[in-house]
Amino acid sequence: MNKLKIFLIILLDIIIQSTIVSRIPIFRVYSNLTIPIVVLLSIGFGAYVGSINGMIIGFVEDALFSPMMGLRALIYFTAGFIIGNSEAGINKEDPRSGMILTAFMTLYYTVVNYFVIYITKNKLDIGYLKGPIFIEMILNVVLYYILFKIFHKIFKFPKFKFS
Repeated sequence: MNKLKIFLIILLDIIIQSTIVSRIPIFRVYSNLTIPIVVLLSIGFGAYVGSINGMIIGFVEDALFSPMMGLRALIYFTAGFIIGNSEAGINKEDPRSGMILTAFMTLYYTVVNYFVIYITKNKLDIGYLKGPIFIEMILNVVLYYILFKIFHKIFKFPKFKFS
């Protein structure tokens, strides 16, 4: 049952990200709905579910929106894997740790994206890292909190992980 719910969440993420979230700028900055979803899946279900679903969402987003195939998939996969494996100090019932991880993942996404753009010799607007990135971090953290409340009504997260 959780697989169907996760599939529907991924489908809704792609639809909402491409139609609503990417069209509404707040202070000339667009938020990224996928980042909080990957963080929530990684915290709630572990590294495997978070990284695989992050990679799937990334490939779909790359195919639809990006001129470079695989970059978002790589970023979401590695972030989901790292967050899913770092269970020490992460409380699944408290949104604060996920909010902090969402802020760091937003920064990670932007830095890796800019690094790859720099390597491929494309134009780079470094001014984004000076100010608007912080607005995007705040927007993504707010989205995380809203999604956290929704996810805890939809899913029963496992309490213990034996590995």
